[in-house]
Amino acid sequence: MEKVKKLYRNQTVRYIFFGGCTTLVNLISYAIFRGVLQIDITVANVLSIFLAILFAYVVNKIFVFESKTKGIWEFLGEMAQFIGMRLSTMFIEVFGVVYMSCVWKIPDMISKLMIQVVVLVLNYVFSKIFVFNEERRHSSGKDQPRRKRRRRNTILGFAIPAVAMTIAFAVNEVSPFGDRGILIIDSLHQYLPFFTEFHEKLVNSESLRYSFGGGLGINFWATFAYYFASPLNFLIVLFPTSMMMEAMALLVILKIGFSGGFFAYYLSRRNHDRNYTPILFACMFALSNFIIGYYFNLMWLDSIAVLPIVMLGIEEIVDGKSGKIFAASLAFALFSNYYIGFMLCVFSCLYFLMLWCIKKKREIRKVLRSCLNFGWYALLSGGMAAIVLIPAYQALGMTESTSGNSFPTKIKLYTGLFSQLTQHFAAVEPITIADTQVGLNAYCGVLVMMLVLLYLLDKNISLRKRIGYFVLTAFLYVSFDVNVLNYIWHGFHTQNGLPNRFAFLYIAMLLVMSFDAFGHIRLLPRWRVSFAFLVPPAVTAFVAYKGIGDYPWYVYVITLLAMAVYLFWILLYRLKKRRVAVMRNVIVCLGVVEMVASSIYGVCCNGTVSKSSYVEEQTAYHTMMERRDETNLFYRMEMDSQRMRNANMFLGGDGMVLFSSTMPAATVDLCKALGIEARTNKNGYIGVTKLMNDVFGIRYIVSKENTETLYQFKRVDYENPDGLFYNEDALSIGFMVNEKVKDWDTHSGTPMEVQNQFINLTTGYEPIIKLDRTVELSDQETCTIKLPKGSQVYVQLMTSVEKLEISTPEYDKTYNRYNDHMYNLGCMEEDQLANVTVTFKEGQSGTVKLKIYVCHQDEYEKVHEALAEEQMELTSFADDHIEGTITAKESRTLMFSIPYDEGWEIKVDGENVQQYRIGEALMGIDLEAGEHQITLSYTPPGLWLGSFLSIVCIALYLATMMMERKNQLRTQRRQPEKSKVL
Repeated sequence: MEKVKKLYRNQTVRYIFFGGCTTLVNLISYAIFRGVLQIDITVANVLSIFLAILFAYVVNKIFVFESKTKGIWEFLGEMAQFIGMRLSTMFIEVFGVVYMSCVWKIPDMISKLMIQVVVLVLNYVFSKIFVFNEERRHSSGKDQPRRKRRRRNTILGFAIPAVAMTIAFAVNEVSPFGDRGILIIDSLHQYLPFFTEFHEKLVNSESLRYSFGGGLGINFWATFAYYFASPLNFLIVLFPTSMMMEAMALLVILKIGFSGGFFAYYLSRRNHDRNYTPILFACMFALSNFIIGYYFNLMWLDSIAVLPIVMLGIEEIVDGKSGKIFAASLAFALFSNYYIGFMLCVFSCLYFLMLWCIKKKREIRKVLRSCLNFGWYALLSGGMAAIVLIPAYQALGMTESTSGNSFPTKIKLYTGLFSQLTQHFAAVEPITIADTQVGLNAYCGVLVMMLVLLYLLDKNISLRKRIGYFVLTAFLYVSFDVNVLNYIWHGFHTQNGLPNRFAFLYIAMLLVMSFDAFGHIRLLPRWRVSFAFLVPPAVTAFVAYKGIGDYPWYVYVITLLAMAVYLFWILLYRLKKRRVAVMRNVIVCLGVVEMVASSIYGVCCNGTVSKSSYVEEQTAYHTMMERRDETNLFYRMEMDSQRMRNANMFLGGDGMVLFSSTMPAATVDLCKALGIEARTNKNGYIGVTKLMNDVFGIRYIVSKENTETLYQFKRVDYENPDGLFYNEDALSIGFMVNEKVKDWDTHSGTPMEVQNQFINLTTGYEPIIKLDRTVELSDQETCTIKLPKGSQVYVQLMTSVEKLEISTPEYDKTYNRYNDHMYNLGCMEEDQLANVTVTFKEGQSGTVKLKIYVCHQDEYEKVHEALAEEQMELTSFADDHIEGTITAKESRTLMFSIPYDEGWEIKVDGENVQQYRIGEALMGIDLEAGEHQITLSYTPPGLWLGSFLSIVCIALYLATMMMERKNQLRTQRRQPEKSKVL
């Protein structure tokens, strides 16, 4: 009994025991929710974890740490801290289990048990240090007010931007406040479908390695690394599939809130928690035009949010402290989005160099030690994120956008160096996308224009420091206009559509200088304050008079009125000797109101989309496929629409169409060669012939066309607003062809010549698609084309025009801008007519050529019969693991309609075989005659190397922190000894 009592008195033993009890509560409640109450798996998981957290708080407070609180507020504060800490470890648990089971293929129960050990240790550390810490709670009265101010600054820095965005969304009737969605441009065409696919994989515990959702198949881990690696994105599992727009809107709100919260925390530490002015500048950062204009790129926001923490970490290194904050924050930024992470890496080097340049005392020993410390932790941050960085880097090397990218050979300016300064004016619409390289989202509050000038005049700040901060900020500004610098900042890539994506760094530097100057207003001579606050209005008035900037009149008026209001209150704040804090807080409130109003205005300018129109199509597709009860383990589908690029993935199907920055160039080039609509990093369904529909295994098309047939697909179902069309000739994912297919040259001629060559090489048949005639069309001219009975008819526009209109018995469609490719006019059962009309672009003259091709259906059926004779029958299918059987009559090529990728491992009867390229883009293997078992397994290139480096660097990071802690304790022990000697 004494031994039992002794063990019970050990806090660690008590914690382990009650931790086990908490785990039981979690598991048992989950089983009840799922098995007895039949609650959805996600909801059941959340409820069970929440119950476990409440149980853990009670037993930890009473039995483990024996914590005592005074009053209800202290009790609620302690509970809130505990729940907050547990929610953070819950993310680690969810995140870790997904990685281990969906990426590393470790069974989920084993993954959960392994992660439990990590979570148990972290929960103990968090509870011991932050929650049930009597010394921390009852620390000296001197520190308590500072901690409260820092906490309030951080909370309000988060809450105000988050509430402002919520109000802005409500004003714009964004769901659930209406039927609108905030997703525009890329967030609609790319991110929404990707998040939908990611959601389905998480909910169904599917592999994150590969996906057939688009592009005939893609490296999903590279897509994950590029678009949605942030741990915060795992919140989408709490939403149903139909509410992905709402989930992404919530993520935008939270991430913008964190941008403000982290900036407020940084500035609060910067002025030693003296007042609440950090809230104002936090709002200026989080609600700046950069954030508002580009918030639809929610994949950037996590890395942008941690910028102030990165800056704090660098400052601690320069001060001779640990670099653990720097490494952790930079690793998180690189992991969440390598693109913004790269910009942070470049900025970190410049900021580190600048801090040492402005330092008063620079001993060589300290500088070298600091450089080593900075370099070591920078390497660790990259290494800890290697699990996503290396696979993403290898995948991006295969894309078209990188293959044609080259370093600028001549230095030039996009605009004049001072032309974009007017972007600091109030009421300037945020830029969401631009066709040129010109454009800068720089507005972050009118007050900043005056405070930056005051900073340069502030003698309370050393001249060296003022020069250092100004030079770095000026360098960032110059980089907007100088093509070479701009190219480097954008990851050695030419900016495309979204100009100056690193402007958040420039804004942060402006705000830091403004914050420092604001704190010294009452210490500066009156003439300096007056000069700094009178010059910007005068310049603005001059710009308005000259009409520089080409803005509406109200932009200049609002800017001048705002400057006048700030001038009045700043002068009162400077001259009055009483109620100083009140006047300072009035200025803070004015600035916050300005930024909130600006954010609402900016969201209104950005625009929204109809939510229900997209969700209706998603629901209709699921309903129709449930009625079809499709027995095939794998098939592809497409949507006959250009309204959303990755519509197939959004609907929930596997397909050919893809718009992604990680799309291999070979896939794009193949589509171009076949006459299918395609350009950098994207393709479409337009231009797919009957042959390619069958070869790519496209079994279904979803379309709004009110017809019984479409592209030789037969309508088999309808659910408002779409019909479902079925292709009975779609081939399996693998089929036998003549080994001569290895010689298929996709650059050998026109799209129809390339397809004829494919037919000849795979089946031995002579070309069956023939050029009927070439027609030359003038502007607004219509060509009437005969559609012979029993013949496939296609047209190819050789030069793009402003508008191409096609009218057939099956459909009437208009194609704008990118329309120089193939078009499928169908195959009619009786003689019919089709009309093609072209409308030229402005300045376009002469004529354009239209080629008309015909393929007799009876000849095509022979080709299809040859291709379909020996197909692979699937016995098991998952995105990254496919099994099937095939009987080959003779030794030939087994061709897969899967893009060639080094990550595929193919086995025939258990033995590895070497794959090779077909048409430079698809995949094939040599196969002997006989019956064979085929297995395909996919591992993203670089995944294992990245995983190994991440694990090693995390271990080195922890080991480095332990060594630093030991050195710190050793130094602390030596201090009393030195005192005794003295």
